[in-house]
Amino acid sequence: MNFAAYMRSHALRLAASLILLAALGALLLPLGVSTDGTILILIIAVILEAVPFLWGYARSRRYMHDLEVLADEGPDTLAYARSIEEPSYPEGELSWQAMQSLARAAQAESHEAEAAVEEYRQYVETWVHEIKTPLAAVRLMLANADAPDTAAVSREIARIDSYVEQALYYARSTSVEKDYLVRSVPADSLVKEAVRSRARTLIEAHMAVDMSGLIVQDGTSPVLICDPKWMDFILGQLIDNAVKYRQAKNPQISFSARIEEAGTANEHAVLKVADNGCGISEADLPRIFERGFTGENGRSHGKATGMGLYLVRTLCQKMGLSVSVRSREGKGTAFEIAFPQERSRFEEGTKLTEL
Repeated sequence: MNFAAYMRSHALRLAASLILLAALGALLLPLGVSTDGTILILIIAVILEAVPFLWGYARSRRYMHDLEVLADEGPDTLAYARSIEEPSYPEGELSWQAMQSLARAAQAESHEAEAAVEEYRQYVETWVHEIKTPLAAVRLMLANADAPDTAAVSREIARIDSYVEQALYYARSTSVEKDYLVRSVPADSLVKEAVRSRARTLIEAHMAVDMSGLIVQDGTSPVLICDPKWMDFILGQLIDNAVKYRQAKNPQISFSARIEEAGTANEHAVLKVADNGCGISEADLPRIFERGFTGENGRSHGKATGMGLYLVRTLCQKMGLSVSVRSREGKGTAFEIAFPQERSRFEEGTKLTEL
């Protein structure tokens, strides 16, 4: 609180002081007090009024400033509230005690909410691991069965497995920093593993896969610093989307990798996943990473949950990667993921500017 604001908040007191001084000046001379005596009395009265006023401002200034900072709702409001020193005047002490009581209550509620979220996350993880056992058993029975509908049932089981995997990664997305293990992985190895795990889906969709862009001019593949498990899931979501929204004739998905700003502090690798599918409308493009957003394509295909790309964006942000998208309706879609080239920057969660 600045001095002008403090004066406005004490306007009534200032007005009363001015009226008192004016009354003294008007009454002392008629009562026979000399001019010099009147001036001296007025000076003393001004000092007696000004000193408590200024002292009150001085003692409340820091506390008021702390309250202003607290009102701005910074990134760690509770911690700042707990760090504010107790003022030395009764009104401030009372408000400080009330604020500390609210901070303790909010912190207790926050811990309870965190515990509930963690308990739910653990339940989802346990459920996912448990449900995978009967799914694997059903898949094994189908492999040994000789029935005309086996392939169709297997496809539906694969869809269920994909949704179960989404649920697992969604539950873990709140604590990615506790679960990932950073490694240096060649881009071609990472992509080949993701493609291999979804080979059946790609084959059934008659989708061509082009990985020639993963090898650069010197015959090597750019190294990506990431957690291979998390990136396999992210690439799987992009592959599933490419399959889901493929064009009827000659569908294709291509992968490429490159190094940008080589030799500088901003050096980073970029992994590109592009398809020649139906593309994304200009109106939907800004919202495709929102949770639950399906867009025009999702509504027309009828199988979209709106969670795949949301998880892609969330996991990339949690791991310090950036993801961007370019698309033209009817022409295809290209996603680009940027990876920092220094392990320390990755571990600190540094985010590169989106492409």
